[in-house]
Amino acid sequence: MGKSLIAIVVVLLLMSSLFLLLLVPGIRSQLMSCYDLMCDREVVRQFVVDYGWWAPLIFMGLQVGQVLFAPIPGEVTGLLGGYVFGALGGFLMSTVALTAGSMLNFAIGRLLGERFVRRFAGGEMYEKFNRLVQYKGVLVIFLMFLIPGFPKDYLCMILGLTILPTSVFFVVSTVGRIPGTLALSLQGASIYDKDYIFFLIITGLSLLFVLFGFLYRDALYRWMERQKKK
Repeated sequence: MGKSLIAIVVVLLLMSSLFLLLLVPGIRSQLMSCYDLMCDREVVRQFVVDYGWWAPLIFMGLQVGQVLFAPIPGEVTGLLGGYVFGALGGFLMSTVALTAGSMLNFAIGRLLGERFVRRFAGGEMYEKFNRLVQYKGVLVIFLMFLIPGFPKDYLCMILGLTILPTSVFFVVSTVGRIPGTLALSLQGASIYDKDYIFFLIITGLSLLFVLFGFLYRDALYRWMERQKKK
């Protein structure tokens, strides 16, 4: 409960800070200019045309980067893909890029070993995930990719230390990411199409799923540990 309260306080502080920034005329005008630019679909389309084939490659590079470097927010890049390339195009490119990034992290864990992964992910997180996957519970691993709140970037590295076959990891990590990737692509496309009702519906469902994963993450960890022992 303490961690949940801290998270709520942090979110409220961030929202309050953003609200105060919006009260500053200069900053508000700049933000509104950026918003108007993003809402101009022709400007965005022209941006993509100007870069040609480089635009998809740059986007996919960003998606791979956000898997390799956890601080890069995947939600932002996922929305961007749907907004610029449409729901289907954004979803397909995101899926390919996220799969590639996951495979790279898996390979990093397998090649560089436990010492590197433990240092990169942190000892506590390493021990928690290692307990969950040491018995090769494929269902448990799939759920960790499916449910929001699990640091999937670190998980890929830790799985690289196990005897989990690469082919199984490929299938589980790809399929497990599909629902979240599809939701973000649909959200981005709905913003572009100015279908705000659909955007709010998808966002609301996603937030409920994320909130469930966050509030019950400890219970989910315990349930998964019980499943692996059966």
